[in-house]
Amino acid sequence: MLDFEKPEFVETNGVTLPVYRAGPALVDTKKPPVFFLHGFPELAYSWRAQMEALGRAGYPVFAPDQRGFGKASKPDGRENYRMAHLTADLVGLLDYYNIEDAVFVGHDWGALVLWSMPFYCGNRVKGYAGLNVPLTRHYPVDPITMMRNKLGENMYIVRFQEEGACEPILEANVRDTFRFFMRKPKFAQQKAPSVSFNEKNLDLLALLQRGEAAWGGELLLSETDMQVYSEAYAAGGFTAPLHWYRNMTENWQAQHAFLVDGTLPKVEKPCLMITADLDRACPPKLSDGMEKMCTHYTRVDLKGCGHWSQQEQPEAVNRIMLKWLADNF
Repeated sequence: MLDFEKPEFVETNGVTLPVYRAGPALVDTKKPPVFFLHGFPELAYSWRAQMEALGRAGYPVFAPDQRGFGKASKPDGRENYRMAHLTADLVGLLDYYNIEDAVFVGHDWGALVLWSMPFYCGNRVKGYAGLNVPLTRHYPVDPITMMRNKLGENMYIVRFQEEGACEPILEANVRDTFRFFMRKPKFAQQKAPSVSFNEKNLDLLALLQRGEAAWGGELLLSETDMQVYSEAYAAGGFTAPLHWYRNMTENWQAQHAFLVDGTLPKVEKPCLMITADLDRACPPKLSDGMEKMCTHYTRVDLKGCGHWSQQEQPEAVNRIMLKWLADNF
């Protein structure tokens, strides 16, 4: 059983990250190490089922709370959460453990970091596995401007841009905040969502404030799991995690440096993309065309699954990952 009470604290790139481990020691196996990258509003804890399964299968497994989250350092200033820092943190972890390269797995914001790694530090990665959030082409315009124009000022990512405006809402009752976010579709609601989003259905803060009767779906986490998330965010707050969103424009601008004839270069390491048909924020259609951006690409579409794939369908995700790892490494 994994111990999430006593991580190993690693100094990397000017911050301290707690790292949770499973599986054999690096020297005791020829299987590649696997690093798991969590999203928002999550923790390394979100990968507990995958860490157990891959560890039992003989893979050395590592999962950090990334900067700003959980027990990790939370430096002041939104500029400290740009993609260059987030990817450099991971390179620092590889250096600390004396690992030349590893397989990386990311979900939600962890997937955004994952799909940036080919350009920032691709020589340190053996393969990429993303859940729910795909690799996308370079946007022709600033993504925040695009979301504001298409979805309005109340779209949650647009609202997140103003420091201090959203934190009081999310922190007013942290337990209710996680009861709101960590939900899965009910059986009767298992119908693939439309991708025609609008301002109303993506104003998540207003929906949170309306109360549980308006939220839909059903609670995903057990009481024990809910306590882990609630305690972590009650202690650390939401400002640092929200800073990840507050650098989306700067990250988009920085991506220009990687373009070749206006296009991101193909990713030439093995890539796995796992989509979820009931994910309303990131429906499977967003991954269409990703096969043209990767030279070794595998896609698997989960059925009856919402946004929190690795926690909603842990056995399916584990099975997919283990097969992909066995087929490619």
